[in-house]
Amino acid sequence: MTTILFLHGWGGNADSFAPISNYFARTCDEQGKPYQVLAPTLPCPPSAVYNLEDYADDVDKYLQDHQVARCVVVAHSFGARLVAVLNARHPKLFTKIVITGGAGLRSRSFWMWLKIRWYKLWRQLGWRGTGGSADYRCLDANGKRTFQNIVNRDLMAEFRQISAPVLLIWGARDRATPIILCRRLGRLIPHAQSIIYKKAGHFAYLDCAARFISDVNCFLRGVKS
Repeated sequence: MTTILFLHGWGGNADSFAPISNYFARTCDEQGKPYQVLAPTLPCPPSAVYNLEDYADDVDKYLQDHQVARCVVVAHSFGARLVAVLNARHPKLFTKIVITGGAGLRSRSFWMWLKIRWYKLWRQLGWRGTGGSADYRCLDANGKRTFQNIVNRDLMAEFRQISAPVLLIWGARDRATPIILCRRLGRLIPHAQSIIYKKAGHFAYLDCAARFISDVNCFLRGVKS
């Protein structure tokens, strides 16, 4: 039996992948056996200060509780960070990896750098306006520290260690994790396949759900989509 682990993005839950995970829960693998679908809800934000290792510990325990030693993983955004950390811990854990709109690499352009520098300067001069993303501003103190722990971590070295087959699916209109990150991941993981959905955004797996299911299905079965 093949297990598929779905790892949602920041602020998501076990239902984030529902249209996709529900399909695979009703489908059989190449051996004709039903897929085992697992979709944990990760604490995003958590009640205490977390780092990526804490999240990886949670997923480790979840897999142990379900007696899973190897699995396929489908990860969105924040979930891709966990894939990188878990793969570095357990290089044989993932048999195949699907990443869509994945985070984990720094993507600050010159204009973003300049905006941050200006913001810090105004703060030093006594300005007390709001800063950061909408996700960040709505967090409590523990959540903000957790968010900083996560976004300040560059996982380039961890992504480079991935040896399992990888499929990258990205929305060309993704603004949260721009398509340049897909290209960078493709260079870090040279054996990865990449598919771009021209009319999709950060939630490409929902924007083009039927195509996403077809592409993942072909990838898992080792056929071209």
